Amino acid sequence: MSIIVNNTDNQLNINNNGVLDVYAVKSVKSVSRAVDASGNYYIAINFIANDKNNSLRIYLNEVSSPVTWTNDLTGANAALADIRDWLSEIIEVQISEANDSILVYGWDGTTNRKIKTDANGELQVDILSLPNEGQQTMANSISVALASNQSGAARTTNILRPTGSGNVNSVAATFYSVSVANVGAANGDVLGGTDNIKPGEVLNFSADAVNNYFTSFAYDATGTEFIIIYVS
Repeated sequence: MSIIVNNTDNQLNINNNGVLDVYAVKSVKSVSRAVDASGNYYIAINFIANDKNNSLRIYLNEVSSPVTWTNDLTGANAALADIRDWLSEIIEVQISEANDSILVYGWDGTTNRKIKTDANGELQVDILSLPNEGQQTMANSISVALASNQSGAARTTNILRPTGSGNVNSVAATFYSVSVANVGAANGDVLGGTDNIKPGEVLNFSADAVNNYFTSFAYDATGTEFIIIYVS
């Protein structure tokens, strides 16, 4: 068996004896490492969509490239580090004013409706039954709100490998998603529960909507080992 794994154009390419499978890196939800009963290490990849090959296992004793993905703890950690770097890559999309257009819709409570622009391509806002001062104030407020809502924010990917108890908020006051994999041999505790994550299980949490976040994620990996990935 010979497996070649690489990241090309932000796509996870897995070539298994000449048969190529390609996955969008952005579709990866969590990554963990484990070892089977025969002592062979493997990387388990979980995807956001359930219609994919969940979980996808890559056995390191079958990997010929990258050569650093050896069938031992060092190789498993190298594989996790590589995939983490791939997950943090950013794709820049160039939009041409001459050739491209983007439609923007607003929700009126019943229907998605196009946001209108005037003949100059500027946002058209209709304000009725207000004095001139009120119209100007509302127009300024709308402009500020639109500008603030369109502002992006850089996020940071992080990884922990605890064997005891703790809380993610001890290293990050706020975070936007968190995944925990029990890669040890005993049950572990998360979110104040008892034995609620068994060996080999992976739990994923996301704050979902824009600007939502978590402030706490308690865990106890005493007697086992966790891999915790979070975005702050």
